[in-house]
Amino acid sequence: MGRRFCAVRTYRISCSTFQTTLPGAYVPSSYEYGTFANYSPRGNSELSRRSKGTCAAIKRGRVDIIASAVPHLRDPKADNLKPFLGPDVTLVPAPRSAPLPDGALWPAKVICDVLHEHGFGQDVQTYLTRTKAVPRSSNSPAAERPLVPVHLDSIEAERPFFVPDKITIVDDVLTMGRTSFACAELLQAVCPDAEIRIFAMIRTQGLQDDIEKIVDPATGIIVGYPSGKTHRDP
Repeated sequence: MGRRFCAVRTYRISCSTFQTTLPGAYVPSSYEYGTFANYSPRGNSELSRRSKGTCAAIKRGRVDIIASAVPHLRDPKADNLKPFLGPDVTLVPAPRSAPLPDGALWPAKVICDVLHEHGFGQDVQTYLTRTKAVPRSSNSPAAERPLVPVHLDSIEAERPFFVPDKITIVDDVLTMGRTSFACAELLQAVCPDAEIRIFAMIRTQGLQDDIEKIVDPATGIIVGYPSGKTHRDP
């Protein structure tokens, strides 16, 4: 179990193909998300400052920091994340904001590899590729961050010969969730029978001045709208 055989050639799907499959504006939908920790980008408490450092280390692909999450992920307090990282789940790293040069750091892939090395997920597959650069959300004001259609138009999804039953898109940081939502939409188009979820190591708490704890396994929903915006709840 874990994968179904799909008797088709491997091919790539981009926004134009996606919109041919789903006529008109992209169809709003929702996906479950899970996150391991949280951070406050504007908090000034000692804990908030530490959370910023943790977030920066994760974005730099620090293997030691990512691996330090493993004991917490195995704790019963993180059982809510089992559907995202179970032994029957294929882990798929979300692409960076620009096409990846050979040998360049890919934080989401590092996270996938570290998690898999410690027994999470059944395998790691790079089904998603960024074909052209988009503005980095972390460097853009909220009103100027790329909308979902921008991501759909700049990412290609590869349909595998063996279609996994369960896929989790893995990213380093979850803010509004537009990148991971677009990735989920593209993968859902090429793997329509797969259960697709989203996981990020850390989530932004932009509306809070300070946080009460960094390690905080949580789940929620990301909803997409025809405007191209998303809503993360909570």
